[in-house]
Amino acid sequence: MKFRTKLFYSFIALGLMSTLLALFIIYGEASRLIFEEIRSKILSLIINSEQLIDSNSLQKFIQSGGDVNTAEFKQLSDELLEIRDLNRRSDIYVEYVYLIKKHDHSNHYYYLMEVHSGPHTDHTYFGQLYTSNVQIPQGLSSPIVTTHIYTDAWGTWLSGYAPIYDSNGKQLAILGIDVRTKEIYLELEKLLLYGLVAFAISIFVAVIFAYFLSKLVSSSLSILCDTVKSIGKGDFSTRSSLDTRDEFNELSLAINNMAKGLEERERLKLGFARYVSQYALEELLKMDKPISLEGERKKVTLLFSDIRHFTGMAEELPPEEVLKLLNEYFTEMIEVIFNYGGTLDKFIGDGMMVEFGAPLEDKLQELHAVLAAIHMQLHLDKLSDKWEKEGKQRLGMGIGIHTGLAVLGNIGSELRMEYTAIGDTVNVASRLERFTKKIEKRIIISKSVYEKVKDHFIFEDLKEIEIPGRKGIIQAYSLDPYAQKDLHQLELIHEQHKLSEEHE
Repeated sequence: MKFRTKLFYSFIALGLMSTLLALFIIYGEASRLIFEEIRSKILSLIINSEQLIDSNSLQKFIQSGGDVNTAEFKQLSDELLEIRDLNRRSDIYVEYVYLIKKHDHSNHYYYLMEVHSGPHTDHTYFGQLYTSNVQIPQGLSSPIVTTHIYTDAWGTWLSGYAPIYDSNGKQLAILGIDVRTKEIYLELEKLLLYGLVAFAISIFVAVIFAYFLSKLVSSSLSILCDTVKSIGKGDFSTRSSLDTRDEFNELSLAINNMAKGLEERERLKLGFARYVSQYALEELLKMDKPISLEGERKKVTLLFSDIRHFTGMAEELPPEEVLKLLNEYFTEMIEVIFNYGGTLDKFIGDGMMVEFGAPLEDKLQELHAVLAAIHMQLHLDKLSDKWEKEGKQRLGMGIGIHTGLAVLGNIGSELRMEYTAIGDTVNVASRLERFTKKIEKRIIISKSVYEKVKDHFIFEDLKEIEIPGRKGIIQAYSLDPYAQKDLHQLELIHEQHKLSEEHE
């Protein structure tokens, strides 16, 4: 279920519950007020009706033993009828009016007389026991009205009682009136009807309000959701266009900042992918802690390569042909370098500067550097064979390799910087590459590299040499790519090393 639908139903449910609660409270309070109002009317009625009863006639009627042939009976009957008929209104309807008296020696009451128009036609007689579900308070001295609606065999009622006294203040009898509750229920039904109408209107308004509010909220979420989906698909240039003055705007700004950061990260990734292998790039991205690019001192193996006699060849060929040849050459060389975990630092004209062991650690960095150098020479020979068939000149290449400590990090300014290595190790590797031209060797390595790989390759000891541009002497070794044995075994070592790193 969509959030908008959930939000819509939530608003409806909230409106429904709050309206029902309000209706319940209002209905309960209004019912209480109506009930109290009717009780107040009955109380007023019983007080006024008490004044209509002639106490002298009542006293004489009691003394006559309830003789119906006396003038007093006729007078009392007329008075009770008057009370009944005057109080049959739409808001209050008196059904029974009667006079009762308490037995002298018990708590029971008996009828003196009664007038009614109820469903039972049998008139009560003088002395008949008064049966009612109402408990009349002992020593009733003032008019009262029952506090609750009660039910008997003839219906549901509210009753009022008022004591009648003689001229000496002695209680002669109690005047009782029974008011039917139909009118009360009609008032309550009317109130309930009004409440239901109000409930229906409020629900209608709530539906409209919920629809537009959920649409407003979900539209903001929809914009944010579409933006996140686009970012999730790799379109980091996507930006949220939401412009509100609430938390959604804050979320929109956060998403836009995230997209900007991802876009910059993607540019860095694409840019860095040109210098390191895909495996190295993926490992860098998976690292919990970012590798330091601010500058760190670490052991690294440097490889410098350069094409022999390239300047003379470039003078003879059109620039377009030179560019095409270089691109083809670099494509082959970089593939070899990346295959052995090398990082392309930079192109230096027709040459390259490559690091092994940076930015990712490589325990076999010397071995990988030498293997990369050998295969670079072998790949160049295959390229030269191809170029010869095309009528082009063969190319030669010199490679120098040295391992040692160097400082790696970003070098430059805020406008332009690059990740590179600096230090004496870099200078030595570069001078070794230049020395290959002087003695016409394809690959020259330093003693520090030799000590790590001497068991795997066949070398020619060059003894101590002086390299141009650097003071002092250095122990160096050269190797012929075609004089090497067991290269297949070394490739297996390389593959096992890659697999172990992938599982770490």
